[in-house]
Amino acid sequence: PTLFDIVARRGPLPVRSVTVLGRLLARALAAVHAAGLVHRDVKPGNVLLTAGGPRLIDFGIARTADATALTATGLVVGTPGFLPPEQASGNTAGPAG
Repeated sequence: PTLFDIVARRGPLPVRSVTVLGRLLARALAAVHAAGLVHRDVKPGNVLLTAGGPRLIDFGIARTADATALTATGLVVGTPGFLPPEQASGNTAGPAG
């Protein structure tokens, strides 16, 4: 199931679970960024919960971190409500730092 599915069925996760999940997802995103990719659609529906830990899925709108934009200038790609501020305002999203 996805994180979205679990929260929809059971309600909010306990604080400890959210803390661990956040730490593991931060590591996953660091690995994605180290590989030169930007996911661009991180949301609960794209986090698969497995016995081995969370898996970030659906790289359908991912791009390389150094890619020139293939979308029109000002076009917002991703899911409203889960966009980083720079992406929500139509600017390029990329790894933090």
